[in-house]
Formats: sequence, C-alpha cells, structure tokens
Amino acid sequence: MIPKDKVNHYVGEVMRRWEKLHETSNTFAYQLNVQDSKYLEGSNCIYSELNPERTTLRRAPQVIQSLNPVFEENKFNFKKIPQQELLMILPYDTIEVSIIINKSPLTLYHSLICPDVQNGLAQRVTLDTLRFCRDFLLSLEDNRGFRIGYNSPGALASVNHLHMHLISIEKDLYIDNAELDTLCEGDVYRLNSSMPTRAVCWIFNQMDSVTQMENKTRKLYEFLEWLCTENTPHNIFMTPDRVKSQKRLKIFVYPRENFCVVKDFKAFNIGFCEMSGYIPVGDKQLFDQLTETQVFKRIDEEIGLIFPKILNYFESGRP
Repeated sequence: MIPKDKVNHYVGEVMRRWEKLHETSNTFAYQLNVQDSKYLEGSNCIYSELNPERTTLRRAPQVIQSLNPVFEENKFNFKKIPQQELLMILPYDTIEVSIIINKSPLTLYHSLICPDVQNGLAQRVTLDTLRFCRDFLLSLEDNRGFRIGYNSPGALASVNHLHMHLISIEKDLYIDNAELDTLCEGDVYRLNSSMPTRAVCWIFNQMDSVTQMENKTRKLYEFLEWLCTENTPHNIFMTPDRVKSQKRLKIFVYPRENFCVVKDFKAFNIGFCEMSGYIPVGDKQLFDQLTETQVFKRIDEEIGLIFPKILNYFESGRP
C-alpha cells in the first residue's frame, strides 16, 4: 500500500501544479471551458457536458489494431513529451509512475497515469498498474471526485503507450448507483439484469487484508489478460465510494464485442466515461438533443452479444 499521508500530499501537489500550468502557460491544447452541463432526462443519472475544444483541438488519435500491441518508438509516445507536461514521478514498489497532464482535458485535473515510461510499455494493463491505481484511490482521504479510467485498443485508446486516465467528476454517475448481483466468490459482481448495460465489477474494501487485496487484483488481472487473448476490447472504470463508514473501491470492466478504431468527433464515442454515465460532447446541437435512450442504444451496440461469453468465463470456474 502507498502511505496515506504521502498519497494525499502527492494529490495536493498534482492539483496545484495542474492548476498553475492551466492558468499561466500554453502547455494545454486549450483552456478547459465546459460551456454547459446537465443530467439527461430519465432515471439513470446520465450526466453530460459540452466541451467543444476537446473535439477540435485535441491530438489526432492513433489506430491500434491489436489487443496485444507492440510499442512503436517512432510514433508519438510519452517519452517525447516536453518536460513541463510531467507533473510528478511517484515511486511505487518496483516501478516509477509518471503523472502527466492530459493536453486535451475533459475535466479539472485530467491527467495520465503512466508506469515506467522509459520502458516503452504498450497499451495493455499490467498487474503493477492495477495495484498502483487500487492503492492510490483507496488511500485518498478527500477524493474530490477522482476516478481512474482505461480504454484498451479497440475501445478508444488514443496512444499506444500504457496510460490510465485520472479524472475528477464530483457528480453522481449512472454506474455509481448501479444495482449489482454476485457473479462469483471473491467480491466479483455483475450489473443486475434489469440494468440497461452490462459490466463486471470487483469490489475492494479498505479493510481487506493484504492477501485479500492481492488475490482480487490477480483475478482481475487474469480476466483482463483473458480478454486480450480473446482479442476482446474493453474499458475499465475505478470509482471509490463508502458503505457506512467503510471506504471501498469498485472496479468496473466493460467488455465489448465491436472493435472501434475510428473516433467520429461529430458524434459521441463510447469509452470508459460514456460506459459509466459521463457523456462529454463537443457539438451544441448534439448536447441539446441527446437523450438517455440514445446513450444506452450506442452502448448496447458496442457491447454487442459478448456478455454470454463473459458469463461463461466465470461459470467455468476460472476465477
């Protein structure tokens, strides 16, 4: 685990440095300017924001064709960023984790969590990355809406260099209150069949023993590795919450049948944010007209018919 006092110090420094860069330099592609926001009409807590610059001024995304990608030194990667974009390097166990600004931010403090940057890791989650993100979020005393997300290749990953997204969303989202059913032992759940989307969820309790934490994390990692082996795109969303006085962390995995390699900026795309109920859009007309029904239809199109295969994975006793 990361000592709590250190994590909270690190987060405070990240916030301070991010704000200073945002206010006093041209380091970002644009000044974050959310022009409007609202919950879409309906009962499922779908929250949308209008952020036009995100769609017009961001870096062109890479096309990553495989769930087992090979790092390509000649393409853009985080070794090539200017020094001022690096907010901090955190030591964690045997790795170093760089916190880098997202030049095209969705939210306040939107940053990238990049393990062992100089090793040139491709965009495929590692066990150490999961451990760091787990400990980081569970150690926050005042989480300020911090969540962590991940897009795999084929699920809106933009850069083939291992990174997770650290974002701050202080609004309740659809996934925060989604009803869960037990899928298998070890605190593994699925969304209730009455919910309009599908996902698998691991729950980490702050009071779990070191052994329990490690066992859950390894089982999660094994599942993600299986998805990659099966060439199944996926998104991840990590969100802290509390049950009574106990803090816990929910890690949602969204497997998808369809491989998405092109981002249509005139529409809204389905990544970890959208799967979780946070819908940033860049077009005013789309923002005004978007409905909850449209959101769930798009998510359903991306999930496709993959979930029976996912359930069979767990029913076969692999976890």
